[in-house]
Amino acid sequence: MKFTSTIAFLATAVATVSADTRGPTTGQDLCCATNQQRAQSGLPALKWDPTIDSIAQQQSEYQRSIGKISHFGPPGPLNQLGGRLQAAGFGYRTAAENVGSGFNTVDAITTAWMNSPGHRANIMGASSTVCGGGVATGGYYTVNYASPMDTNENKDFYTLQCSGSKSQGAYTGENPIGHKPQPPPQPPVVQPPKPPVAPPAPKPPVVQPPVQPQPPVVQPPVGHKPTPQPPVQPPVQPQPPVKPPTPGNGKCKLVPKGSIAAGKCKPCKQCGSKPSPFRR
Repeated sequence: MKFTSTIAFLATAVATVSADTRGPTTGQDLCCATNQQRAQSGLPALKWDPTIDSIAQQQSEYQRSIGKISHFGPPGPLNQLGGRLQAAGFGYRTAAENVGSGFNTVDAITTAWMNSPGHRANIMGASSTVCGGGVATGGYYTVNYASPMDTNENKDFYTLQCSGSKSQGAYTGENPIGHKPQPPPQPPVVQPPKPPVAPPAPKPPVVQPPVQPQPPVVQPPVGHKPTPQPPVQPPVQPQPPVKPPTPGNGKCKLVPKGSIAAGKCKPCKQCGSKPSPFRR
């Protein structure tokens, strides 16, 4: 959001406006917003001039064409505010200008100007009596404030009919025939409060009988087969140690095992077992 201002110029031309009525314009809205601020400080309202409206609108369009806010116009006699007023035939003693961009409404740009000392000084200028403004696509605003060379000419400028910061049109001279002043605002119609509505009584809760717990059903695991256990074997008794036979003492005669003589022998209790366990 940007805005800037410029202050006074002097010149010698003369401006006149014939009696007329005009419909509302955005420039009138900007001047109504200015008058709204001036009224809070006890300052007189500014009148409106369509010539200044046209000058301000041209400057807003030029700012849009260059894509930035500026008090300077195209090179040549329209480069500065004084030259633009003179070229339009508006004679003035003082003139000032506020410009700005990045705001969506007249009230928003006016509030921003009021929060800036230089712009506020232009809005509250005690010497200014006439106003005009314009806005271009993209939110480029311009407002010009001036005082005519001849103060008697103020009666020839348009008197604004404002409702806050919104214009209802403008007229010159006495209230002309066909001009319909805005009726005073009517007090708002106050509707009697409605009696409070009692909430419906809550329904009694439904008590469910307690559910008796059921013993859990144990299902065997699907596909599980018990692991076969090996058969129990009786314990094996230990074998007593075997003593080797006592070697023969000469009383037994050893014969080869399986010989004929073996059949005629008796078991030898004291013989070794190497050749035969028999004796003769």
